[in-house]
Amino acid sequence: MLFKTKHLWFAGLLAYALTACQPALRQPATSPDNRNLNSLLTLEMGANDIYLQDFILKPESIDSVTSSSQTVKISMNADKTIATVDVSPETEQFVDLKIHVKGVAYSVPCRKTDKTAYKFTFDAQGKKYNRIQIAGQMNDWTPSRTPDLQSNAQGLYEVELQLSPGTYLYQMNLDGDQNHDANNPQKVDNGFGKYNSILEVPGKSHLFPVLYSERTSDKKIMLTVQNEVENVYVYWQNYRLPDNFIKVLNGLITFDIPAEARELQRSFVRVWASNHHGVSNDLLIPLHKGDVLMQSSQLTRTDKHAQVMYFMLVDRFMNGDTLNDHPLNRDDVDPRVDFRGGDLAGLQQKIEDKYFEKLGVNTLWLSPLNQNPLEPYGFYAPANTKFSGYHGYWPVSSSKVDFRFGTNDELKTLVTKAHEHQVNVLLDYVANHVHEEHPLYKEHPEFATDLYLPDGTLNVEKWDEQRLTTWFDTFMPSLDFSNPKVVEMMTDSAIYWMKEFKLDGFRHDACKHVNLEFWRMLTLKMKQNFPDKMNYQIGETYGSPRLIASYLTTGMLDGQFDFNVFDIANTTFAGVGGADLRRVQSVLRSSLQMYGHHNLMGYISGNHDKARFMAYASGDVQFGEDAKAAGWSREIGITDSIAYDKFLLFHAFNLTIPGVPVIYYGDEIGMTGGNDPDSRRMMRFEGLNAREQKLFEGVSRLAKLRRSEPVFMYGSFIDVDTKADSWVYARKYFDSEAVVILNNSSEPKEIKATLPDVLKATGLKAFNGNAFELTNSELSVKLPAYGVEVIYR
Repeated sequence: MLFKTKHLWFAGLLAYALTACQPALRQPATSPDNRNLNSLLTLEMGANDIYLQDFILKPESIDSVTSSSQTVKISMNADKTIATVDVSPETEQFVDLKIHVKGVAYSVPCRKTDKTAYKFTFDAQGKKYNRIQIAGQMNDWTPSRTPDLQSNAQGLYEVELQLSPGTYLYQMNLDGDQNHDANNPQKVDNGFGKYNSILEVPGKSHLFPVLYSERTSDKKIMLTVQNEVENVYVYWQNYRLPDNFIKVLNGLITFDIPAEARELQRSFVRVWASNHHGVSNDLLIPLHKGDVLMQSSQLTRTDKHAQVMYFMLVDRFMNGDTLNDHPLNRDDVDPRVDFRGGDLAGLQQKIEDKYFEKLGVNTLWLSPLNQNPLEPYGFYAPANTKFSGYHGYWPVSSSKVDFRFGTNDELKTLVTKAHEHQVNVLLDYVANHVHEEHPLYKEHPEFATDLYLPDGTLNVEKWDEQRLTTWFDTFMPSLDFSNPKVVEMMTDSAIYWMKEFKLDGFRHDACKHVNLEFWRMLTLKMKQNFPDKMNYQIGETYGSPRLIASYLTTGMLDGQFDFNVFDIANTTFAGVGGADLRRVQSVLRSSLQMYGHHNLMGYISGNHDKARFMAYASGDVQFGEDAKAAGWSREIGITDSIAYDKFLLFHAFNLTIPGVPVIYYGDEIGMTGGNDPDSRRMMRFEGLNAREQKLFEGVSRLAKLRRSEPVFMYGSFIDVDTKADSWVYARKYFDSEAVVILNNSSEPKEIKATLPDVLKATGLKAFNGNAFELTNSELSVKLPAYGVEVIYR
């Protein structure tokens, strides 16, 4: 007994000594003023308005805003809601802003824009045009936002654009006729019977610092760095670690984990480095009670980076209660666009059957559940049909579940059951518009934007030129979010759904068509009402990476769907249109640079507004064909079963890169179809053939691998070797390493690559059992046609 007492006394003394050696920030571990990680901001040249309520819930409590840079000028308006940050060419590549609140300084990491002047040229090939314009991601597909091209001395047409390095999709607008650039062989199918050309803007990213997590011990973290480093920025939560925490020596960065980290079950360290060329990749290191998180068992469903998401149209998923079946059954409504019986009861059955657990999914995105109209609307002339509101995107109520899906109580029960199975539930929330039968529009038509433009033309489907006011159809009034009353009502409506049904967040429809004021107010209310919930919000925006990124701040959305990566990856893995993995690599690199290497973007296998991958991969829908018309005009099947192998390769890509992988219902078994509505067939759970079952098992194994290995959630992305038909990339998270090898070829291949020195590459095993050799960093892997291997430890 005496020995045990002495032993406990010694252990306590040792713990005290270790604590005493661990430096403290002497700042509060949590704060009601500043709860979320402050996102990285990109500062443009000149004046930048920073919305302080994005970072501080009560901006009136702000004392001041300062900067680490002497070249940055900062002013704050009288009510302390906006800080204006002036940036000059002399400003450093990385700037640490500090918001001072009651004696506590909260950091906002910032980087200077990397936009440069780029001269774009076009060869008219001897033809005469009155007006030559470019339309693409560089101007959000609105030609008038950039100057017209002018002829030069060489007989070409040119225009100077301010662009960040990266990949841009575009078309040429020649006297109003818009199509791909005939001079550029690099192009991708746009899904509507035309092509988008691909523009590559070179940069200097190969000279930026590159950071990797190396090891951790004794409450310290060690990183390796490549290329020259001038400044290192280490943050725990929203506090920048002072210089005495950090040592940089011989290519190693070592820093102490602050003692305050032990007070929180989950906190984060983030790191950037810079030199005069630019800013490094970001590192995101999760801590579990003050130690680096190394085991997946320490993760919970509320860890946003640990999500594997699944999206279903509720009406097309499973019919669990035939008593709520109420199809329109009208001659003027094609059965393909009528209600098919899927409901909340069916979805709950699949949750309780552990379908999603078997698949490896832990987050469900449900299509909109609001009551939709009882009558059909719209018209598609080629099929002579109107449409029902089976999809849920025509709300006539802001608080009631459509009776054809179930009841409010059934939704409450479903969410409870999902949480019992450790599954998150996100609801598809429609803010942009209501249906004309919605009481809000009937009672307050002034709350909608104008259906007609000043010139008398209909303001319908003008997605880019009238982005914030256009109606989707004449019966779908777009709400006017420049009106504070509309913002207040619609954000309250969203909060009602969160509070009433205990949701975990939202998928937001048509984000780019809604004013930023709405997103800021909604996120503020979510922080105020649900400070301890996950509150994951992901949006839908078709447009340039810069437009997409403009919604990604601490005060708005966590992520958006990366359609730019999807569009090129979809056709490339399907093997159509001159498939070249180097294009996918280039677009992914641009995305990681824009959104961060530890982003929360959604990487989809498909969705309800696009033709199914299998239709392209099997050759049943042709590259460049109008996929919507194809789905209406003929029965699309699977004539080439190799498409299943191609799809597993695409799934493997989505499930091993940074971001949040998203599986569209049926893609786990290889369902096919043209574009909407053919891509929305009823889900199948029984009678699967051997190929479908094999694909399900392959996707399930990959999803479970991702969730079991933190390297896929928090590891750095390392591009090892990319060729037209093969790709080797790696993920590294301290001692955990994974090397992914993709063979996008119709032939078996032996793929060879030299692994970088930063990878230890020892003790590796092959996930799929393919033969490999590794000698002195020289890797050789034998893969079947359209094969994938993940070598990891």
